[in-house]
Amino acid sequence: MKDIFSGVMASKWLLPCFAVIGGLLVFIGVFRGIRESSLVQVEYLSPEDEETSIVVDVEGAVVNPGVYELTSRSRIKDALVSAGGLSESADRERVVKIFNMAQSLKDGQKIYVPSLAEKDTGAGYPEAGNSGLLININTAGAMELDTLEGIGESRAKAIIEGRPYESVEELATRKVIPLSVLEKIRENLSF
Repeated sequence: MKDIFSGVMASKWLLPCFAVIGGLLVFIGVFRGIRESSLVQVEYLSPEDEETSIVVDVEGAVVNPGVYELTSRSRIKDALVSAGGLSESADRERVVKIFNMAQSLKDGQKIYVPSLAEKDTGAGYPEAGNSGLLININTAGAMELDTLEGIGESRAKAIIEGRPYESVEELATRKVIPLSVLEKIRENLSF
């Protein structure tokens, strides 16, 4: 009888022991899974999220004119800051009219800041044909485009609506302006 009693007693303790050991194993497995999942993090970047660099030319009435390498998400404001800001001779009134400081930059873009000494047509923009200033067909406003020979209000609007351009020639190939007009003003345009 003693053997039966000791067998029953042993089985009473075995079941709780196995339950405790099983519970510990489950807890350790769950804890390990939580710990390992928190250590491994994978982030997928789409091509738009990748930072690339672009090069822009900032000239005219800035503190440090030159060529600057910026991130692809840079704005005109960032390019001007990289060039040390506007110089004392900058025509700040025309700068505000010419540039949209929040506009994105493109690789190879030129930004020219006019000075107070440069000729003004009265419309608030430099006269591109006489001063040697380049007008960027991707950033210029309608009034600035209108200063070009053969470009009136409707053609300026068509140029703006057709943006962006990869080259000056696209104005003619995409039939935004006639080739004869483009030939007259080509030397005053940039993109």
